[in-house]
Amino acid sequence: MGDLKLLRKYTLQNAVFYEGKANLKAVLGKMLANEPAFRKHATELEKELLPVVAEVNALSLEEQRAELEQLAPELLVKEEKQQDELPPLKNAIDGKVVTRFAPAPTGPLHLPHVLRAAMLSMLYAKKYNGTFIVRLEDTDPKKVEAPFYEWIQEDLKNAGMTWDKLYIESDDMPLYYEYAEKLLSQDVAYVCTCLQEQFQEFKKRKQSCPCRNNGPDKQLERWEYMRSGKYQEGRAVVRLKIGMDRPNPAIRDPALLRIAQANHPRRKDKVWPLYNFANVIEDHTQGVTHVFRGKEHQHNTEIQEFVYKELGWMPPTVVNFGMIILTTKDPTTKQAKDVVLHTRDMKKGIAEGAFDAWDDIRLPTVRAYLRRGYQPETFRRFALTCGLSKTDIRIDHENLDALNRQELDPAADRFMVVIDPVKLQMDEVLKKAGIKKTVRVKVHPEKETYRDVVVSGTIFITKDDFERLENKHVRLIDLCNVRLEKKPIYTEDQDFDARTKKIQWVAEKHVKVTIVTPDGEHHGIGELALKKLPVGTVIQMLRIGFGRIDSKTNDSVTIWWAHK
Repeated sequence: MGDLKLLRKYTLQNAVFYEGKANLKAVLGKMLANEPAFRKHATELEKELLPVVAEVNALSLEEQRAELEQLAPELLVKEEKQQDELPPLKNAIDGKVVTRFAPAPTGPLHLPHVLRAAMLSMLYAKKYNGTFIVRLEDTDPKKVEAPFYEWIQEDLKNAGMTWDKLYIESDDMPLYYEYAEKLLSQDVAYVCTCLQEQFQEFKKRKQSCPCRNNGPDKQLERWEYMRSGKYQEGRAVVRLKIGMDRPNPAIRDPALLRIAQANHPRRKDKVWPLYNFANVIEDHTQGVTHVFRGKEHQHNTEIQEFVYKELGWMPPTVVNFGMIILTTKDPTTKQAKDVVLHTRDMKKGIAEGAFDAWDDIRLPTVRAYLRRGYQPETFRRFALTCGLSKTDIRIDHENLDALNRQELDPAADRFMVVIDPVKLQMDEVLKKAGIKKTVRVKVHPEKETYRDVVVSGTIFITKDDFERLENKHVRLIDLCNVRLEKKPIYTEDQDFDARTKKIQWVAEKHVKVTIVTPDGEHHGIGELALKKLPVGTVIQMLRIGFGRIDSKTNDSVTIWWAHK
């Protein structure tokens, strides 16, 4: 009933867009949507599609793409459901918008930081010809570490981001003290010397602690004790008088400043502002008009609004969005699992030897993704796709990889690498094929550029290919057609059609290759031409996937895996 060519086109398109595996129901749905004539025959069409899907799924992704390019190149352009532009921003005036991204220098940036808070803050500032600020929140002296001040800036730059102004919060300690004293003198804040357990009990019973009733003079006296060191850590905090009878326990007289005795990389102060107080002072003095933050901070927004009110300031427009949760497939169960994300967990893993470093390929840090070959433009496009939805987004790497593949595919040159190499004797085959010393290999399907590969009587193919395809007809890419044996038998070109398996090979003169993946290292060999590539070059390894040249020696190359 169905046109076999048409069935194959739609199946190939679905396979190419989804990591080489076509889904029967998805192909059927696409055909019924685009080809109304088939709708009355959906059951018969599904039966006809079954063997086609099986045949296409037996091909490699590279073979699928090559065949689709021949049959219907227009179908290689995916219909992207993404925003080309940001939606309008509430209360935004052109030329007046000021946004900020404020990470803490407690570790390098995680990818979700960039995919939403950082990228959207920058993009909205640009959309409205405004100002984008990067501000380092370093007012928790027990957590900040000196190297990460620079690391965060490096991560942002390498992720394709630029900013107009850079601030470091600890530079403004005098400002925090000034406004703390103002709140204390106005009797809207107080120094609380209750033990934490005592205050929690007051909070639970919705009762004010005795410290709340002291007058401004007493509060300022206690404030000086805090600053001079008369109070030890944990013995005094500055609290805002919101009300101990509030329904939400989180806003019952929250702490604004506390004593923290630790070695800060830049300051020797004893009293430090907490998150909400520092945010208010910084955002106001820097003229921030719009704040982008995760919806988990909504209770912080409420506390900050009280601080703004007591200081007589207008709060910025706050835009809350959902979390981005990265998932990956467990190599054992094949089930999706959340990627370890908290800085403390990564830090612990590094200390215990579970991870090599902050750019370990298994970690969701920006520097790990960049080291694998993910592109800044991928991050930008993904941020646009996520937008400002308050819904949490759980993403596996297929979503991110699909965007990154579109960035890499037009530019990444193709090279052949084989894993667990098996030797084949090719003397007779090369003689019959008329191949003497070299073969010309096209570096990219869309480029009229070639390289010469020296061929002798020995080549290598991947062990898995040999075991699966022994005694079958195959196409050695850019070389010739053979029946696969330890001494392959040459076959004429007419024995080859679009369904014949194409496999990569490597010549006798080669370079050792190590491919680093999240699941471990894979060892093999690759073309000699790999040695000439600069470190940092992103390539496509035919039938394996994209990767970035991470390091090399005279006889070896290490490639960090990106994705298929």
